[in-house]
Amino acid sequence: MDKSWMHSDRRSKAYEFGVEAFLNFAVENLLTTTHIRCPCVKCVNLKLFGVGIIRDHIYFNGIDQSYKNWTFHGEPWEATTNASRNVEEDDGHSRYSFVSEEIDMDDNDFGDFGSDPYEFANVIGDGDQPVYPGCRKYTKLSALVKLYNLKAKHGMSDV
Repeated sequence: MDKSWMHSDRRSKAYEFGVEAFLNFAVENLLTTTHIRCPCVKCVNLKLFGVGIIRDHIYFNGIDQSYKNWTFHGEPWEATTNASRNVEEDDGHSRYSFVSEEIDMDDNDFGDFGSDPYEFANVIGDGDQPVYPGCRKYTKLSALVKLYNLKAKHGMSDV
């Protein structure tokens, strides 16, 4: 199926025809329910709606352009392979070292947990501690995640 419309201007006919083709494809592949996952930028396939609402979301918010394989809408899942990458490294590198190469990380970015094997366990265990003595609702980890979510949701800077 042609997905070039996803990168078109939302006011263009190509986008309009692409949205309709996508919705028809999704409806044809419905299993049991009348609701499908919304692939708009805000919902990112997490929320279920009817076709009319999804059409509005795709026009108003735009479709998530990283959603290239429509697995949530009936397209068969295909594992992407790259023959130039050898997952099993023989030269002593990590099995998944290509991940750090892709995002420009070097060994110093992983932290220094190699010197004391119990240090990492202590860091993980610290996340289960309450935020303050007597607090039963939040742990240090859950509070940190809530704060990161607020920061991301409202676009707060590091400053």
